[in-house]
Amino acid sequence: MKQEQFEAHFGARWVAFETWLARERLPARARAKQAKPFAANEAPARYREICGQLALARSRDYGPALVGRLHQLAQAGHDKLYGTPGGWLHAWLRFLGGGFAQQVRAKKNVVFAAMLLFYGTYLLLALAVRIWPDFAFVVLPQEQLRQFDQMYGPHTDTLGRARDAGDDVTMFGYYIFNNIGIGFRTFASGVIFGLGTLISLVYNGVFFGVVEAHVINLGYAERFYSFVAGHSAFELTAIALCGAAGLELGWALIAPGDRPRGMALREAGQGVVGIVAGAAAMLLIAAAIEAFWSPRQFEPLLKYAVGILNWLLVGAYFLFAGRRNAAR
Repeated sequence: MKQEQFEAHFGARWVAFETWLARERLPARARAKQAKPFAANEAPARYREICGQLALARSRDYGPALVGRLHQLAQAGHDKLYGTPGGWLHAWLRFLGGGFAQQVRAKKNVVFAAMLLFYGTYLLLALAVRIWPDFAFVVLPQEQLRQFDQMYGPHTDTLGRARDAGDDVTMFGYYIFNNIGIGFRTFASGVIFGLGTLISLVYNGVFFGVVEAHVINLGYAERFYSFVAGHSAFELTAIALCGAAGLELGWALIAPGDRPRGMALREAGQGVVGIVAGAAAMLLIAAAIEAFWSPRQFEPLLKYAVGILNWLLVGAYFLFAGRRNAAR
């Protein structure tokens, strides 16, 4: 059976199971007002059916999006029917332990496109400003560039940002607000047929690339890299993932197929909400590192080593996390 036939044959039952799961998450009063998609005693049999269909989908090498959807249904069904020890916190940690990486791999094409836009622009502008230093003043305002001289120059005691009235905890809150704001705008602007997300990815790539090359041209490379090394893996990857989620929304509006655009947008949003939530967790980690570790005046080689280790950990997580569960 081809994948299209498989989805057409069983799709309605998957939607019914998703509806049942959504209904079960509601408070009792709200749940009572909604019609049951099937009798309560059917749930175990339907869960086992989905587990069998998941095994078939894997054995037949169906697409990663379908396999990922069935895996999520099977996991959510298991948690509902057999309980998830520790409640929502355990479920969240379990998702970060593998489900997040599985969802990113399932969307690898759009993730690659977002990373190409973001990192490609980043590298292109960094190279341009390194070759033509004055080009930085064409792209960004002079006053804004002067701030980076103050942040990374030898005359500042605290790397990365002037802290006239802010301690580490205050800056942690600032970085959370700033980082998650960038990520959310990059994602949410995808509803403008993907154009907003595309602009956001390119803009952030331009900004980071120009700033990096400008600071290096000033002769502050060691101070700059010793500051950004620790948190860059989590922050930059999370922004690219938010961009991938936004592009997915935009593509659903551009090419909804035979579905109404509203339905296509809802389905696309459901498919990437886990990626956005995981990216938010990465931005939270980045904010903690940026506030409490990055400004410290440790030996630069130590900070570079931590930065390289973080990049390796992020890469290994998205390549390998959750594969053992997916193979079951």
